[in-house]
Amino acid sequence: MGLINMRKIKIITISIIFIMLGALAQAAVINKFVAVVNDEVITQQDVDQLLSVLYAQYSQEYKGDELLQRMEQVKKDILNQIIEDKLVLSRAKELGIKVTESEINERLDYVKKGFPSEKEFYETLETQGVTIANLKDRYRDQIMMKKLVDYEVKSKISVLPSETSDYYEKHRGQFREGDKYRVKNILVKAKDDVSFELGKVEIDNVYNKLKEGGNFDDLAMQYSQGPNAEKGGDMGYIEKGQMLEALDNVIFKLKPGEFSEPVKSEIGYHIFKIEGIKYGKQVSLEDAQKDIQMVLFQDKFKAQVNEWLSGLKKKAYISIK
Repeated sequence: MGLINMRKIKIITISIIFIMLGALAQAAVINKFVAVVNDEVITQQDVDQLLSVLYAQYSQEYKGDELLQRMEQVKKDILNQIIEDKLVLSRAKELGIKVTESEINERLDYVKKGFPSEKEFYETLETQGVTIANLKDRYRDQIMMKKLVDYEVKSKISVLPSETSDYYEKHRGQFREGDKYRVKNILVKAKDDVSFELGKVEIDNVYNKLKEGGNFDDLAMQYSQGPNAEKGGDMGYIEKGQMLEALDNVIFKLKPGEFSEPVKSEIGYHIFKIEGIKYGKQVSLEDAQKDIQMVLFQDKFKAQVNEWLSGLKKKAYISIK
């Protein structure tokens, strides 16, 4: 849903809010209705104000037919978001949920802190044709909707200890500290076709010396151009994910004492050796409990808020033109 779904909250940035509110001050234009929600109408302009900003973002990532297809879906999502916002606000007003001026000002102060200075904040408002009153109205709606969801959905969700322990047992692998590999590296740098060609010859030469029984530390000090060459190429302990995926796929298949074949990367050629492994420990249920509860709570919240929204829609008159 709109301002309640956290994923969509992130989409509606402050600049989008500015543009949307700026439309209130514009002169009347031909503006057809695209939907009716109970006794409220949603206009094409309501949709287009959000769509125009998202189009600017999407057009940087997608082109041609793919862009058109994605924007068509975005248009549907925006309309659905506006419908849900109106239903939630209507329900909040029906229950008499109030928002204080201090709550609105607190939100306003938080947004101001995102600007280099208060002066720049007000200059941005002026540029967008938005008044403080406009902005406060929008924040009032946001806070009111959050209060309603907290009251009607969030407060009724609980996670049982048995659910937490069941999740832990089914996902034990997720609650294990990562193995740490002590890695040594011989690097021959390259940056263009010629240096890559020459580098391949040199790294193959080093690899052959290793296969013949050469000492890795000595060869690293002699041939490596990496930052740890003087230490025999010793990189210390690393975990999976710290290196490029292509290098990870090589490093974390090696056993202690083994060295790899030459591996090409964007900066040159590597040979890796594993000196030792510190195997990760299993995280206890007690230590993992808070993280598990958060996951389970979010899953329940998502399901229940969608069910709750569906209920609001079933009770409402909604007509999409």
